[in-house]
Amino acid sequence: MRLGHIGLVGAGSLSRSFIARMPRLHERLGPVLAPSYRLASRLVNTLRAGRAAESYEELENVQLVLIAVPDGLLPQVLERLASALDRWAGKSVLLCDSREDCVVLKPLAERGAATASLTPVPGLKERYVVEGDRRAVREARLLVHGSPAQVWEMACGRKAVFQAALTFSTGMLLPAADAAARCLRATGLPAAASNSLAEQLLDRTLRAYLHGGRKAWGGVLAGPDVAQASRELAGLEAVDPGLARAYRQLARFALEWLERDPGWLERMVAGARTRPAGRSARPRAEEPTCAPLRDGRQ
Repeated sequence: MRLGHIGLVGAGSLSRSFIARMPRLHERLGPVLAPSYRLASRLVNTLRAGRAAESYEELENVQLVLIAVPDGLLPQVLERLASALDRWAGKSVLLCDSREDCVVLKPLAERGAATASLTPVPGLKERYVVEGDRRAVREARLLVHGSPAQVWEMACGRKAVFQAALTFSTGMLLPAADAAARCLRATGLPAAASNSLAEQLLDRTLRAYLHGGRKAWGGVLAGPDVAQASRELAGLEAVDPGLARAYRQLARFALEWLERDPGWLERMVAGARTRPAGRSARPRAEEPTCAPLRDGRQ
């Protein structure tokens, strides 16, 4: 890729975009376009690179076109790009900071452009995923070359699946982590100790999974230890019915996902619902003889 032969079509704030951290940006970036010339000038000032352009035709002499606009503007931008230039063969188009994948760039691919998307992994510094045509993927790697970046390539059109992985590992894992911490706090442990212990337990579980995969699954549900699961569920019902509901739902998901028969769980839950009010699932002999103090001593 020759320095100075990159064009940018942008909108919104790019100060937090990886584009602003691109190595030697001031040497590589040429025409910068936006919905208005005023916005293009503002982007040039923000990036301290490139030159504001008024016409999409000014992309004629660039080799790589970066598109960094809100997803809602993509159809309009792609329509203007497709109609502005007659020849796209030999050019690469890279979609940046978007939830869309390279499939959305089809209007330009049909005109001969090599297309791909490059997306930072949220929360991880200098980690990216890229998908698309081989030539455009190479351009994406060159774009961040020279920084301590790590770029992983995934199958074209699978960005939504990648984003689902983010949801599993953050949006779904966080509630489970919060439930574990709340359980620990409900025992009387101080909040700081509860959070620290929850962190260590979650870290141990993750390490075990990375080492052994599904085979690392163990504990009450994997046994299954029906009596212990019943005691845990009854204990949660006594202190926080919301935690008990989460326990049932997540236990059912875990058993089904790991291809274990959830029948025992269904029978246990049904039995708990038919148990007379006030009757505990824990035998009287197992009732605690004293309540734990908040500093962990008895």
